[in-house]
Amino acid sequence: MFRQKMVTPAIPERVYVLCRTVRASSNRYLSEKDLKDRMEPAFLGNNSSYFRDYLTAAEELHLVQITDGAVSLAVESSVIDSISTMRRYCNGVLSEFKGGQFFEVTKTYFDMGDSVLNGPNNVAEWSDRFKDASRLTVNAMELRAWRFWFTFLGFGYLHDMFLIPNAGVFIKDAIDLAGIKKRYPYSFGEFVELIMPYSEIVMDSDANMLNFGVSNGLRTLHDNGMITLEHILDQEDIWSLNPLQLHKIKDTVTNITVNK
Repeated sequence: MFRQKMVTPAIPERVYVLCRTVRASSNRYLSEKDLKDRMEPAFLGNNSSYFRDYLTAAEELHLVQITDGAVSLAVESSVIDSISTMRRYCNGVLSEFKGGQFFEVTKTYFDMGDSVLNGPNNVAEWSDRFKDASRLTVNAMELRAWRFWFTFLGFGYLHDMFLIPNAGVFIKDAIDLAGIKKRYPYSFGEFVELIMPYSEIVMDSDANMLNFGVSNGLRTLHDNGMITLEHILDQEDIWSLNPLQLHKIKDTVTNITVNK
């Protein structure tokens, strides 16, 4: 799912339930067969099995480990206390998959900027757009798999079948993962440097330009009171957002404070 090709059955919810099922077992581990039987009980009469796909995704993310056919948690139990805590954990390991299909498709999508608003309504029909943008070869089934994790990890929202890039949830996770101090006024360059180990999938630190999806996310966090964006006169560290004249933070920012 993350190291190679994306597969539709490996949705986040299945990965989460698999991890919770392992945690709930009396020995904190289950044989692959027992785990499969619990995830896909025979009485459901489903002749198709997706088990290997979402087990592989959980293993790639280092949520579980498989030893001699036994599946056990590879993370602290608290990581899967909720699906939100699992999401934050997953966002903390995404940089490991640079070069993988999910990472490169996501990065390319954000690099497209606001031109994504002019794309096909159904994300599954974006194969040609990705090929034109970065020579990525990705088919409709892989794009359907991508959209599930794209929305789960907080990169944007799905409206009908159309993706709207907004990295607000992802950026908030990156803030938490980076341990950024609350109520401290960082220059925006300092802020980017702190979150960059987690955010390379959507950001580029080489240019003081913030793409459409990241700009949307920052403005959302600002509007929700999670952060405060400012443009302070006479500051040299100026970063450009995707312009939005109707917003208080129209196009540039120099400082950021994390409020909560």
